[in-house]
Amino acid sequence: MSPARVYGGLSATQRDAQRRALLIDAAVALMGKQGAAACTVTAVCTESGVTSRYFYQQFRDRDALLRAMFTKISTTFQAVITRAIPDDTVAPQELAYAPIKALVQMIENDPSMARILFVESGAEPLLRQLRSELMSEFAELVLREARLHLDIPSEVIQVADLAATYGVGGLFETLRRWIDGQLNLSTEVLIEHCAGFLGSLGLYTLGQKPDPAASHIQVDINSPAGHS
Repeated sequence: MSPARVYGGLSATQRDAQRRALLIDAAVALMGKQGAAACTVTAVCTESGVTSRYFYQQFRDRDALLRAMFTKISTTFQAVITRAIPDDTVAPQELAYAPIKALVQMIENDPSMARILFVESGAEPLLRQLRSELMSEFAELVLREARLHLDIPSEVIQVADLAATYGVGGLFETLRRWIDGQLNLSTEVLIEHCAGFLGSLGLYTLGQKPDPAASHIQVDINSPAGHS
């Protein structure tokens, strides 16, 4: 077998991977800054510097590109959340706090990815389908980690599954409204409340009552907080 030909220091396989990454990054940049409608094949090729010929070598069509883009976003966000989960068994609100904080910080650090995941994902049917699939993955992650860290009785696993689905759905909508400027909450207050809500779902599942002393910060609900 003849050795693979190398151009510019890259093999054909490496060039393919590079083009694919450039196309996905271009899709993220376009959709994250200009919206879903701006993310056309032509625009992605222009933004990435990859010709349409090579685009269609990597992706069958725009839908295939969007699926690859969502896979990247999902993998990135899930990795950030998983790394932030405490190692030790803790109370539900404490278990929720660090991952929620990491998620919100990721939103602030990468606004394009965040806008795609939480806002633009409602713009068209395929994006809504991908968002629904991703939310199911997040709910499975929440349930899996809750079972690892909390003493959830086997007889309430169905309730725990429902709580995870309910919590992820509410969290997604809350973050969508916050990113879109519809919620006038500081980063710290947003994290605190979201962690508290998810923790309360955990306590409900366990048949306990929320512990007010678990709050990280004191929040004056009558005092307006600007979105930092």
